[in-house]
Amino acid sequence: MLHSCVYVSIFFLAACTHFEMDAIPDKKEGFVTVDDGIRLYYVEKGSGPDVLIAPLALYLEPHLLEDLSKTRRMIFYDPRNRGRSDAADLSNVSLDRQIQDLEDLRVELGLEQMALLGWSGLGMEMAVYALRYPDRVTRLIQMSPVPPAASIMQALGETHSDQTDAAALAALKARAAAGEFDGAPDEYCRLYNILTGPAYFANPELAALIPDGCLYENEWPKNLWPFFNAYLASLGDYDWREDLNNLATPRLIIHGEEDRIPLAGAKAWAAGYKQARLIVLSPAGHFPYIEQKQAVVEAIETFLDGDWPHNAVAVEAASLDIK
Repeated sequence: MLHSCVYVSIFFLAACTHFEMDAIPDKKEGFVTVDDGIRLYYVEKGSGPDVLIAPLALYLEPHLLEDLSKTRRMIFYDPRNRGRSDAADLSNVSLDRQIQDLEDLRVELGLEQMALLGWSGLGMEMAVYALRYPDRVTRLIQMSPVPPAASIMQALGETHSDQTDAAALAALKARAAAGEFDGAPDEYCRLYNILTGPAYFANPELAALIPDGCLYENEWPKNLWPFFNAYLASLGDYDWREDLNNLATPRLIIHGEEDRIPLAGAKAWAAGYKQARLIVLSPAGHFPYIEQKQAVVEAIETFLDGDWPHNAVAVEAASLDIK
């Protein structure tokens, strides 16, 4: 089973620094109530028959909604216990529950089919949705995804970075343990992630462009870590590679060469699958949609229009030396 620290840092990144963007005109916001009463926040813009849905609105929407909604209906949402969505009891947190939440969201929004975009740990989750509901998914984009098998994640771990001041981080944790931030969990959230966020970028200065997740209680470490642990416990010794052989949905994997999730993990999503292609961007870490925004948007647009981007390559299964 994955160590919780690795899980938090690269499965569902929790970085939050202060960043604001200009308001986007004509965007719509609301909530959908799923079958157990939890409300999921969503935001959308655009129109037309083509729909793209992506979880983790909190981090993706400020950077991508305007660009990706020009020729289609673009919908971002926050999963339960994330961002602006309701927090469920941890007994109701699991991979299966989040897959069902997306299906409930689809039904409530009246969608027959949709393309999906999943970033980081959600890159894996969107693939699992496509495996369970293949007739609902037209195309799938996996951006900076965690590997498709727990064994690969364990074998690869994450690369180290010298962008994190270990001593400063230890001192901050000691202050928190002493109760200094008991009345200001948002302040601790920001200080913690200001120290850790730059490690996920090829250019650490760009960490300042991460939206401020610490505005929301779900993103405070005292709430986020228990959520991660509950979700992780539901995964078990997962391995989706054999199932992917039966998935006809075209898949585009986008990965930063300098991502702390080693590139071999992204290659495993594409290796040997006829309907999958991989794009490697550099310089880019775990946030390619910030560090290489134009390249990411152009690749997504080309892919959703029915073509493979010019820099998307097939990966031979024999090229991998991981199990």
